[in-house]
Amino acid sequence: MALLMDELDLETMREYDSFEFSDYDTYLATCEREMRIMRRAGRVVAETFDPVEYREFCREMELEADDPGSRARYAALVCEEGDPLPYRGEPIEEFVAALAGRERLRAMSFRIEALLLDVPVGRVMEAEDYATDIFLWLLSRGGAGLHVFTCHVGGEEGDPLEIVAEVEIRRNEMMLHGEAPLVLSQMLTLARATGTPGSLIMRSMTRRIDPATGWPVKIVRGWFIGNGEISPLSGKEIRTASCTDQRTGDALPPEPAVEYVDAPHYRP
Repeated sequence: MALLMDELDLETMREYDSFEFSDYDTYLATCEREMRIMRRAGRVVAETFDPVEYREFCREMELEADDPGSRARYAALVCEEGDPLPYRGEPIEEFVAALAGRERLRAMSFRIEALLLDVPVGRVMEAEDYATDIFLWLLSRGGAGLHVFTCHVGGEEGDPLEIVAEVEIRRNEMMLHGEAPLVLSQMLTLARATGTPGSLIMRSMTRRIDPATGWPVKIVRGWFIGNGEISPLSGKEIRTASCTDQRTGDALPPEPAVEYVDAPHYRP
């Protein structure tokens, strides 16, 4: 299957007479029903259906775009050449959201690659090694459990890169949650290779229970990224940064069941 991501995509497809849907909710409900039926017979995977890319595909292949058969050929191609997500029977809205999130990550990855094209290859390779070392060092400091990273790196003026990535450590086994950790590594590479400033926050889940809330305690550490290096923030600094509205500068209440601690220094 190849799925349209939103109402705007559906509106673009309505220019074809053979496309029978007039609203996105009905489209999603129909796709969900068909995918559940197909799942009874075997494995179902899906990719995104890009109307602009589809039009170009039909032009290059000399196919009639207003033809269900052409749409089926396009769907088969993007699933064969891409890395389609398996559908496990979850609500279709959740599945589409996962597809859309992955597309945003891929777009960010392509953008980072483009920004690195103007950087000497040797510097990029050194930055990639540095980013890998930093990432593994961070995980070694956090220990077993789930670690959630929030990273900001300045991209073009007024348009910074931002990502949230999850990594879980179990008995010396590292489990990456989706593609976000790989893009996080790219962002660290970009910051190192170009000297672009940014920030990195690491939230580590513990087994300790906060007596006031009954929730597991989270340990929060932070680093400033500048001139290709990461510099640790104190617990007070990261608490202030986390408890300040970035748009207004107003103070926010601290998160419950959270401990803000001094971040360690990275020493290669």
